[in-house]
Order: sequence, then structure tokens, then C-alpha cells
Amino acid sequence: MNAPIENSNFAVASRTESKRFPDGSLLVRAGTLPWTPWAMEGTRFKLLSINRSVGIYTVLLQIDPNTQTPDHHHFGEAHAFVLEGDFAYEYGTIYKGDYIVEAGGINHEPTIGENGCLLYVAFFGGISGVGEDGKPAGDIVDCEWMYRAALANGAAGHLPPPPMQERNATISAAK
Repeated sequence: MNAPIENSNFAVASRTESKRFPDGSLLVRAGTLPWTPWAMEGTRFKLLSINRSVGIYTVLLQIDPNTQTPDHHHFGEAHAFVLEGDFAYEYGTIYKGDYIVEAGGINHEPTIGENGCLLYVAFFGGISGVGEDGKPAGDIVDCEWMYRAALANGAAGHLPPPPMQERNATISAAK
């Protein structure tokens, strides 16, 4: 194993510690994060990063075998790399090792294969359910929804809190 660079100005993260560094860099030991139930039945996630200023969040997304996802709407693009398993929908079957960019503004209902699926996904803007009229409906699963869910599961310590919480914590510490 490589030794840390000796002249670093930062405290080095341990082998099991996810850590935000003063320069804004982030190291996530994803194996130490618990799985958090996600917005769709049969799914769970590990929130890796969030960028509130542009509405992007990245996750590991695990989906149970033979799951028919509900119709859902993408407000922005979703970039997915299949780490394990497969899923299928109007574009065909997406297999392990495939990368797909799902366009923003679309609705769809992927079906997960018999081995389930593990994805690395970057969501741009989030998703929601779809109403009977085919338009977005229900909760919007965005950066803040993801952060609150991960926080409630003890899986958000490596991520910055929402700006007002961060500001309030700084003010309290200064008193």
C-alpha cells in the first residue's frame, strides 16, 4: 500500500474513514456506509456526494431482482454505469459494464433483471413519480431529499449539511 505524501497540509483519512478535506476534496469509503432505503420499493442507496449549487448527487444504487420500477420522471439527466446485474426498458437491455445517459424530461419504467442491479449513478436535478396525466407528481427526490434520508440513517457524516445548517453551526461555535 502506498504511504501518504509526507508534505501534505491535510490530516490523512484512516482506512475506514470517509473525509471532507479543507480544500473541498472528498474521500468516501463507500464500503463503510450503510445502505439507506430509497424512494422506490426494492431499492437502496449509498449517497457518495452532493453538489447543491448545481443540483447533482452521486450514488451507488442497489435494486432487488425482478423489480418493476414505477413510472418516474427525470428532471435532468441521469448518468448510470452498471456495476452488477442488468435492467431493461425501451432502449433494450443495459448490461454489466454498460454506461447510459438517460435524458432529462423523460418518464420511464425500467425492469430489473433476475440478478438485481448495482449502479453508480449521477443524478442531475432529481426525479419524481408520475401522475395519471403523465406529468411529474409527488415528492421530488433531489439533493436535499437524499441528504435527509442518508442523515436519518447515519450515512451522511462525510457530506456538508445544507447551507443554513452549516451557517448556524458556525455562528453557534463562535459564541
